[in-house]
Amino acid sequence: MTIPMAAMATYVNTRSMLSEYIQKPLLHDVPDSIVPIPIPIDSDSESLSSLEKEKENLYDGLKCSLSSVLNVKSNDFFKPRRRPLVCGHRGNIYGSLENTRASFLECVSMGCDSVELDVFLLKCGTLVVFHGGGDDANPGCLKDYCNTSGNILDLTAAEARLLTFNPHHQEFACGAEYVQREIKQNYIPTLQEVLMDLKGTGIKIKIELKGPNTVEPVLALVNNMDMVDQCHYSSFEHSRIKRVREIHPELNPDGTHVYKTGCLFDELPLNFVDIASEAGASEVHLKYSTCTPEKIQAIHDAGMDSLVWMRGPIGMISDSKNYVDVGNEDASMYRIIMATGVRTLCVNRPDRLIDIVGSAYGNDKVKSIFDLPISTIA
Repeated sequence: MTIPMAAMATYVNTRSMLSEYIQKPLLHDVPDSIVPIPIPIDSDSESLSSLEKEKENLYDGLKCSLSSVLNVKSNDFFKPRRRPLVCGHRGNIYGSLENTRASFLECVSMGCDSVELDVFLLKCGTLVVFHGGGDDANPGCLKDYCNTSGNILDLTAAEARLLTFNPHHQEFACGAEYVQREIKQNYIPTLQEVLMDLKGTGIKIKIELKGPNTVEPVLALVNNMDMVDQCHYSSFEHSRIKRVREIHPELNPDGTHVYKTGCLFDELPLNFVDIASEAGASEVHLKYSTCTPEKIQAIHDAGMDSLVWMRGPIGMISDSKNYVDVGNEDASMYRIIMATGVRTLCVNRPDRLIDIVGSAYGNDKVKSIFDLPISTIA
């Protein structure tokens, strides 16, 4: 059987392009020409059978590009933008245990603009910083985090302080050795302890109101510690954000809110901007895989700031396997997200993002993020 030369040439070209694409991820959409092309195969031809197998291997696992998901085009990388802000998601979780005092202080040392933390109100009335398992409707599960049954909400502060973390939980990106070695500093801190550590450092503190009944006591603590300008508030439960605004509607002379709030979204409804506006939010916090340039612009047009949040380590490792153009929070992923125009990135690898932002903008100089070499970040 004879293979038409045109078909063979097209396949060889496609094979070459796809092979290069997989070996060295690009920062724009997969070219339209990279699609499976049927080639007539002679079943008696060993060489063609081998070629077909190689073609199948090249296409195996090819699912999508993050740039396509976010609708980021090549020219988006060249648009001048303001310097994006770096937020450490639960602190610097690859260097220290998440949501601990050490993790937040590392973010201060490395130059993060902000940190994000999760807050629960315990039954004794103490506010603690903890994430835990479960979903947003029922957060605070202790099983995976602490190898025990129950929920953080069922404990007193004294009982919570006695908990030990499960060193083998894969969500702990710092690793089992660190969790076991630094056992004395790996405890569940109170929000007051964390605020005391960070007060006066200049770093912004994005407090996720994770558990129920957190709005009033968190606001009271922040007010009493005179840290209003340093603290922001967020939640997936938008009624909590609305409640913050009801209690504190004060405006600055420039019309911005004194008390900064953010509506968190996982799955994004079509009217997400209206929802955030009705809650009186200052910011809209989108999951990284939903932050298209169009959505980011809609947020800004509505007078709100934008933030993108990454999933925890387990989720990000799983997600990254679905993309052909990025790795797990590598330079390529961050550059594509930055190209959407989002103003803050809440990430698990703030050290990497700080290097990228510093290389791109240095001294706040606006520069194309396309100029950043992937090789600068491991």
